[in-house]
Amino acid sequence: MKKNILPHIPFYFIRHGQTDWNKSRTAMGQTDIPLNEVGIMQAQNAAKDVAHLDISHIISSPLQRAKQTSEIIAATMQKNILYASGLIECSWGIMEGQPKGNGEWLEYWKTGGNIKDAEHCFDFSHRITTSLSDILNEHASKKPILIVSHGGVYWALNRILTIPAISDIQNCGLYFFRPQMLIPLNGAYAHCRQKKNLWYNFIALFQKENHAKI
Repeated sequence: MKKNILPHIPFYFIRHGQTDWNKSRTAMGQTDIPLNEVGIMQAQNAAKDVAHLDISHIISSPLQRAKQTSEIIAATMQKNILYASGLIECSWGIMEGQPKGNGEWLEYWKTGGNIKDAEHCFDFSHRITTSLSDILNEHASKKPILIVSHGGVYWALNRILTIPAISDIQNCGLYFFRPQMLIPLNGAYAHCRQKKNLWYNFIALFQKENHAKI
């Protein structure tokens, strides 16, 4: 399998706010579910938290939950939004709309297992690599961009960059991916991992208690 590589360009990443399907632990995938009231509040709080960040602009998944989150943030930051279909969530096929349960099916998928009509994990990782590489190269500047996307995309980033996942990313959890350093920026914790050939580190800028878990 061809190795996934991203350009050495820093960027911020935030997951969308909560939806009713997040709350009920229903597999969402590419089903286009909007934010609920809690998700809107989370996005509003996130907008205040990121207002100080010196970014060039916002690039968002076009699915409603990410689009609404990016619009709320953009209104506070007064930044433009570009939409990238390559950053949409993974398709879960027949599992979309089904309870996540104990997550065994998801772990099976992560190891390369096939789920009917779902996007294969290797294809998904390749899509995210290609899309994000194109985005970073096209919009490279002195200021980083802010990506607004999904929990599955966050998982793919960790896989692509061979970063051990520290925790699941919560709704409106924000991370800064930086070459030679991966730092969770979070108010609650900060973790840096030094490792040969690990060129990205992340900072969890915030993962607040009122941000609903995946």
